[in-house]
Amino acid sequence: MNFFCRLFGHTWVPVTDNPKISWNTGDDGLVLHAKPSGETRLFDECARCRERREIVPPKRFSAAKPG
Repeated sequence: MNFFCRLFGHTWVPVTDNPKISWNTGDDGLVLHAKPSGETRLFDECARCRERREIVPPKRFSAAKPG
């Protein structure tokens, strides 16, 4: 932990880890298909000491049903 983090506290900044996408052709060799190498993860990262804490994204509510 950084001296300034101990003194003033952490300065949290939102950060994401976006996995790379690999593009491969299908069986016919004509169409490209995207395949992510992992799942997108969301973090809060301290701007000073680079300490990370993972955050859970809030669940989205479906649109209101008519009637």
